[in-house]
Amino acid sequence: MIRIGVTGTDTSVGKTVIAAGIVAWLRERGCNAVGMKPIETGGSSADAELLFEASGKSAKLTEIWPVHFEAPLAPAVAARLEGTEVSLPALDDAFAHLSVGRDAIVVEGAGGILVPIHGATTYADLFRKWNLATVIVAANRLGTINHTLLTVAAAKAAGLRIIAVVLNSLGTGADDVSVDSNAAAIADLLPGVPVISFPQMDDARDISEIASSVGSSGLGDLLGF
Repeated sequence: MIRIGVTGTDTSVGKTVIAAGIVAWLRERGCNAVGMKPIETGGSSADAELLFEASGKSAKLTEIWPVHFEAPLAPAVAARLEGTEVSLPALDDAFAHLSVGRDAIVVEGAGGILVPIHGATTYADLFRKWNLATVIVAANRLGTINHTLLTVAAAKAAGLRIIAVVLNSLGTGADDVSVDSNAAAIADLLPGVPVISFPQMDDARDISEIASSVGSSGLGDLLGF
């Protein structure tokens, strides 16, 4: 079974788009793939709904999106504000249930890889426990070299296998001269880690367009299917 975790160097770097694109690309090739957003904060179901669509609606939205909190904060902090905490055994059960009968599962984290879920438990711990090979999404903008190197170092320290760094084009202003050099600079600094340049899309919620970009960018070739 293909097990992939999608994390980011920060929030709002396009993790959901990449995760949904991977799921859709796999399904287009006959792979029974499903996406999962174990924990969502901020009160919106938009990320889970995109994964739901990319998964061909082959699972219930509540299975793809089992835990959610209103406050747009790290899961452990958001849970505390609501007078509760994230149940790690319940997350394990949700992951196991969604995996049954699947060829692949793609799990999207929230924020970055060291974001706390419960106490000192982070997404790095969750990805390791679930044996997820990791895709790191970074925004193609000034500052991304440092953020990417830190995230890769954290992933390696946690014992995670890194599939690729995906440098996501978010329409950064034309005055950001780093855009044209970031991919090459990161590749030079991370020998052995593929660096993928993901194109800017006309509609980042168009499942077909996202899946096509996974293929055209070369990311699909790295997914093991």
